[in-house]
Amino acid sequence: MKRIITLGLLTFLAACSATPLLSLPEQPRGSKAVAVSPTASSTPPASPRDVFYLSDRFGYRIVSPSGYIITPSETTPSTQPTTPLEVLEVWKQSDFLTRISLPETPPIISITVYNNSPQLPLTHWKGELSSNEEQPLTVAGQKAIAYTSTGLYEYDNVLFTSPDSRYVFRLSVGYQDAEAPIRQTFQELVSNFTFDVLPSSSSPSKWRINYSHLENLLTAQNWQAADVETRAILQRLARPQGDLLFSSKSVFNDIPLEDLRTLDTLWSTASNGRFGFSAQQRIWQQVAKDAKNSKARVDRFAQAVGWHRTQPLPESNPVGMELSGSLWQLDTELNYTAAAPAGHLPSVGVSSDRLTDMLNARSLGCGSCTIDAMYLVSDRYYDYLPAFFSKFK
Repeated sequence: MKRIITLGLLTFLAACSATPLLSLPEQPRGSKAVAVSPTASSTPPASPRDVFYLSDRFGYRIVSPSGYIITPSETTPSTQPTTPLEVLEVWKQSDFLTRISLPETPPIISITVYNNSPQLPLTHWKGELSSNEEQPLTVAGQKAIAYTSTGLYEYDNVLFTSPDSRYVFRLSVGYQDAEAPIRQTFQELVSNFTFDVLPSSSSPSKWRINYSHLENLLTAQNWQAADVETRAILQRLARPQGDLLFSSKSVFNDIPLEDLRTLDTLWSTASNGRFGFSAQQRIWQQVAKDAKNSKARVDRFAQAVGWHRTQPLPESNPVGMELSGSLWQLDTELNYTAAAPAGHLPSVGVSSDRLTDMLNARSLGCGSCTIDAMYLVSDRYYDYLPAFFSKFK
């Protein structure tokens, strides 16, 4: 299914993958209170939102804020060590749509990446118009500093390094009003910043999936957050092969089975075998003998694991009336407890947030988004599940 996606649309910009290790291109070498909590950490808040921006080049993931657009900024190649390797801009959607007519750039959030091969201290990257006071904190498991600066606007800034110290990241937000909502959005982005793939010990140009956050969530039996994290990992694994949302039949052939087994082991161990791909595979095989065809098999499986609704989705639903009639539960209706039916988790659906964002994207010129959302909320399961279980068996 073809889709029309405009620049920055919903940040369905996607990601690289990981274990088994995948080759990536070598990179070049070369006083107001800050609005970021000093307790910010590598553990994102438990949230069902799973609309992500996944960085191919630097191995990080952020949750795309609702109502915002993430788009790359043009950078001019330079041999100067302080020249950014990459700059992302996070715009309020209303500002982005009218940016050409604006007299000046409005307050935005930016993510800037620098080459730090000389292993310079974080304070080196602050800039001349920065305050002299720094606030220590932790971001994505890395030591960081927060500070303020001035310029066209007032700015909150956070600096930290990548896990291998090769790069320095500066997250920054401009504001005119200290109570501006964009500052809260900035804090959420900092809290959700995750290095979801890590460099290989054998080669810095290769990556492996970082499973530590998923393992922690499952150990704590935070099933909903673990479900979101699993979907994010699957997006990572699928990215080099294609689009898992719309091309699961072809994409699953190339996703490393080793990673699917790792995901299954983590879920099975945490749930004593109740959840995970192995539990789902057993149910898939059990319903096969009673199914007349592939569609009937998928429907029987969905009923067995508790993914089917007892009544079609009504027009008055949290996503949109365009999706009414679906027999599949939304992610907000799933049972995120240990008492859920066997095989209920991890789920394979598309979150309500992603569906809502897709429908809202029609204002950005996405002419196929309604049809695409209708496919994702129903017909996608009949492509996805047979392809997945054919791979996992």
